[in-house]
Amino acid sequence: MDTRRNIMAGFADVVGIPNVIDAIDGSHVEITKPGPTEERPFINRKGRASINVMAVCDNKEWPGSAHDSFVFRASSLQDFLEENIHTLEDGVLLVDSGYACSRYMLTPYRVSDTPVKTRFNRAHCRSRVVIERTFGRWKRRFSVMCKKVRKTPAQACREIVACAVLHNIAILFGEPDVDDGDVDELPLIPYVGGENGFAIRDHIAQAYFG
Repeated sequence: MDTRRNIMAGFADVVGIPNVIDAIDGSHVEITKPGPTEERPFINRKGRASINVMAVCDNKEWPGSAHDSFVFRASSLQDFLEENIHTLEDGVLLVDSGYACSRYMLTPYRVSDTPVKTRFNRAHCRSRVVIERTFGRWKRRFSVMCKKVRKTPAQACREIVACAVLHNIAILFGEPDVDDGDVDELPLIPYVGGENGFAIRDHIAQAYFG
């Protein structure tokens, strides 16, 4: 079983949503306020200077790292997904409602007005715990991520990426322990429809939570 299939099986085992390959979320890391001519792009909703870090993680909480949807659109990840994810079989990412629902990114339903939508949203929420837990473990391992990074924005970004790399190395060397055992894949019910995130989400909700 290749890496992508292992990840899909791992997410399916936890929440019952098929073909999930990653979860995405963002978290702010406070930095020293830049000079008056540079500070505006870095001021968050709390009036503090910060870097909005976008992380993508798999089912075993390996992060990779940069309002969250703006960060995504400015990243190389969107280009990669546009070029490589064409069908449901290729996989989907779970994101919160701050992103746009698309053929490769599934958001929760804004209104859970049916039992099917309610069950889908509950499963989606369980998957979101994975990325939130990743940020928590990452920040606990590197306390600088919880405090103010007293560097320029460019230096802070390099330090944040270094922390992500070191965090992944720590996982690679067994801290915490990683269970490498295979898990059963959730059979994919064939989807025939347009490349529309809302239609794909409806298909999954009806097929697996109906």
